[in-house]
Parts: sequence; structure tokens; C-alpha cells
Amino acid sequence: MEVKEKTLYGLSYSQEIIDLQTKYALFKRVVNILFSLTFDEGYDPELMKKALDLLYQRNDCLRLRFVKKDKKVMQYFLPEAHPGQICTMNFPTEQAFESFMLKYRKKGLDMYKGECLEVIFATNPSGKQMLICKVNHFVADTYGIGVLVGDLCGIYDALKNGKELPAAPGSFEEIIRKDNEYRANEEQVEKDREFFKEYYEKRHAERPIYCSIHGEKAERWMAQKRKGKISMPYFFFRCDTTGFQYIIPAAVSEKVEKWCTEKELPLGTFYYYAFTLASSLVNGKETRPTVSLELLNCRGTVADRKAAGTKVQSLAIVSGVDYGKSFLDNAKVLYGEQSELYRHTRLTYLELEDMQHKQWNYSMLGSVNGFSFSFIPMAMPKGIQFQVYSNGKGALVAYIAMVMDPESKEIAVTYDVQDLLITKEILEDFQKYYVQVIEKVLAGDDKPLSKIF
Repeated sequence: MEVKEKTLYGLSYSQEIIDLQTKYALFKRVVNILFSLTFDEGYDPELMKKALDLLYQRNDCLRLRFVKKDKKVMQYFLPEAHPGQICTMNFPTEQAFESFMLKYRKKGLDMYKGECLEVIFATNPSGKQMLICKVNHFVADTYGIGVLVGDLCGIYDALKNGKELPAAPGSFEEIIRKDNEYRANEEQVEKDREFFKEYYEKRHAERPIYCSIHGEKAERWMAQKRKGKISMPYFFFRCDTTGFQYIIPAAVSEKVEKWCTEKELPLGTFYYYAFTLASSLVNGKETRPTVSLELLNCRGTVADRKAAGTKVQSLAIVSGVDYGKSFLDNAKVLYGEQSELYRHTRLTYLELEDMQHKQWNYSMLGSVNGFSFSFIPMAMPKGIQFQVYSNGKGALVAYIAMVMDPESKEIAVTYDVQDLLITKEILEDFQKYYVQVIEKVLAGDDKPLSKIF
């Protein structure tokens, strides 16, 4: 069947941002998401191949194909697709594993050749079996990967134990269809435009200052700050990044969950604002408005949230720290803005960027975004460990993904940070401090922040 006979869809907002990154980056942009699953008790390779084949049947995002029409990237869904060739590798040492991953992450998947997912059956240096998975970011975001991983683990468990397959995930094609219709509503687009005009011109007219997790330990930022600059010229960096992962233990996260339940504050908002507060503190108690990017999961219905694909949307949120107020009062202001922004998601990323630059008068070669944040609940079966790896290149100063296991309550905090701004030592110090900030907030309860810090 020819492409012209298929239903073509425009890209989602999230996919458009990825497309912009591949077009305008000053370096070769790799838009994979690389992750691994490590099995304590191993797996049957032949059974896993069957599970992967079923994964393609049950998740239509893995059957996506892309074409260009009138100079625009369009997408369609195949009725059937199967995994590509799966190779097997053994890593005798940690050095061998790390050396391979450093090279492997830099090789992109070609969306126009239908390369959606690449899987390697591997054995790590400790002798445990792994799946090393590379997903094209046009096909799935971090939330979508959570859906894919959950489904794969469920399928494999059912095949291994002779059980009925779990309910299939939702349809990404349906999400894309609704997304295209949602953004084609010109009347609502104009209302969103008026909302953001008021948001920037009246509510947040004051120029926000760059405020990131490295604080005053990064001399490159301090040199800018001494000149009175509000932004950081990230395009002049090599844009090399390194990934790190830390664990927030269940003993801490369970206290946070209890606190949030009592205060009626979403968990994601708590951890997000805790990063804002910690960034303020390491920057000398910065009280001026700052900007961070939140990755909003724009899947509006329960069915949508059960689907994989790429539908997480980044929006710049202006926030600040009022040390005369409690953590809860500050966080509720952030939550109010989150809720409003969530309801106005029709404008393109470039249009919003243009509004910011006009209002705040800073160069597009600079970044005022201190960090980018996402919070993802992802239940992992016992005995299987999930880890995300850096691609090694990125324009964001710091991307933070918090993956919470609802069963164990542990939170894996994955950072992807600019090498020339944030060293391993700086990040380790910040992560320890971040947990200390959380513990002090919980102990201080409703006291003003000035009484706690």
C-alpha cells in the first residue's frame, strides 16, 4: 500500500520540539532515549523475543513511520510491524560496558527508515542478564517508555507463567488524532495566545534570572552574574552532557507522600518546588523570579495515560521563593500556575519563546531556564532494575527526571547535565543538599522558610 493511501497526521507538540532540535542544533543531534532493564534472575531469550513481538502488536507507537510532505514532517501508523534483529553481547568489565555505552548512545535511529526501537540482549560484568534498549524519541518520551516497559514486563511474566496477558495499552494514534484536532481549533488557539500575552506582559513582566542547581560553584555563571547578566549563553558551550543517577530512599519518599496527602499537594509539585527552593539556596537565597521547564504529561484521559508515544509537553514556568512564606504556600502558587498552563497548550514552542524574548529582552543565544524537570510514577516488578542513560549532547543545562516506583517507594533521580557547568562533585553535593532541604521542609512543616533556612 502506498503512503498516500494511509492517514497522515501532523507531529504532536512534543515531536515538533524534537524536530526543531534536529534542524537547528549546532551539533549532530541524537534524539534517542537509551535505557536498560537488569534482571536479577535472568530471562529466557526466546520467550523475550516473543514478548517483544507482542509489544509491537499492542503498542502502535512502535509501528510509526515518518515522511515529508510539503516540507513538513508527517507520520502514519502501520497495521503490523515486528522487532528488528536482536544481537547478543557480553561485557566482562565495567570499563567495557561503559566504553560501549558511550559509543552506542551517539548513534541515532533513522526515523525515516522505520527505526523505532533497537534491543540488545546483554550480560553485564556481574553476570546478570540485561536488555539494552534504544528508543527513537519521536516514538516515545520518558512517560511513554514507562508504559512500554510496564507492558513488556507484564507480557513476559504472562508468557513465562502461563497467565492471561494484561490489558493492552491505549492507542497513540488516537492521542495524535485528538492532538491534531485540538491544535487546529483557531478560536481556542487565539484564547491561549491571549492567556500567554497576559501571563508574560502582566503577571510576569519582571525579567527572570537564570538560577540553576550548580549555584555559585560554577565560575562560568558567576562571571555572567557579575556582569549583571540574567541568562547563560549555552550555544557557545560544546553542549556535552553526562548522566548520573541517585536514589531517594523510601524512608524519605514515604514521609513526603504522607505530608503531601495531608496538605493536598501533588507529589510532583512537591519535588519540583523543592528543586526550585534548593536552587535558590545554593545561589545565595535568590528571591528574584526564575524560570524552569516542566514536562507536562498532556494525556487528558485515563485511556490516554495508558498509552505510550511522545506527548509530554515542555512549558516554561516562572516561579520564585518568598522566604516569608511557608514551603506549602510557595508550592501552592506554583501548583496554581501549573494547573493554568496545563489548560493552555495549543501554542507552538517557538511562539512561546518569541513572547518570552520580546517581554524579557534577552538573546535567543542565552538560556534563562535553570533546569528542566519531569516526575514519572513507574511500577517495576521485583528483581528488575530500570536505568536511563545520557545521550551525551543537549542544550539544557540540567534535565532532571524523577522516576518513582509506587511499590518500593524508592525514587530514581536521573540527571543529564552540561559538563562545562556541572561536575560530578558539584552534582553529588547538590543531590545530598536537595535531600537535606526536603527533610528540613518536612521537619519545619508550616514555618516560614526564613525560619528553616
